[in-house]
Amino acid sequence: MPLMLPRRPKDFWYLPGLLYDLAFSGMFRRLRKYLAHIIEKEGLYPWLDVCSGTGAQLRGRVPAVRIPDLGSNASEFEGRSNKQVCGLDLSFGFVRYAAARAPGVPFVCGDAARLPFRDNSMRAVSVSFGLHDKSSELRSGILQEARRVLGQGGSLIAVDFENPWNAKSRLGALFVRAIERLASGEHYRNGREFLRKGGLRGCLREGGFVEISRRNVATGSLVIAVARSTSERP
Repeated sequence: MPLMLPRRPKDFWYLPGLLYDLAFSGMFRRLRKYLAHIIEKEGLYPWLDVCSGTGAQLRGRVPAVRIPDLGSNASEFEGRSNKQVCGLDLSFGFVRYAAARAPGVPFVCGDAARLPFRDNSMRAVSVSFGLHDKSSELRSGILQEARRVLGQGGSLIAVDFENPWNAKSRLGALFVRAIERLASGEHYRNGREFLRKGGLRGCLREGGFVEISRRNVATGSLVIAVARSTSERP
């Protein structure tokens, strides 16, 4: 049963979290700001950020409610705020670090392919760079769960890599490939398979989503895509 975690001073200095933020916080700042703008502009709350890592996407977004216990029979957000947010990650260390770095924001240690939330309980699910490194089966499970918890008119906002589409994005893809090489062998192999299957566009289509908008970022050969379930009826 996932629980809200008490804050511990040492969690603030969790070394893997610090190193990740040091390496990528500046690089991803504009992406995170743009994603948050989509949520805010459309009023897509409650908002669940899966594979939330260090929690940087949700920092500064303190909800008016907290989630004391997300048990199987109490897995909806409580309260009347229309700006409820929550982060979820499988790593207990990163969840503790995220909670320490974003006081007041609820973070849950859980599996993105088995979300502890009820059907139709979210208006937005976001996942940033949390699909390309997974196996096909796990990616499918994550997207299936996102479809389940999203309500009618809810949106999936995904940030991930795409196959190059112009000269600038080809340079970006070379840089990304070099960085990905530093990761584990399985991570790298999954990433190459992700691109062979059509990148983010192909992944969303295979997962039962249709894109309604996208923003290409050539410098990283990546895309910020907003998508909805193909099962929705107009």
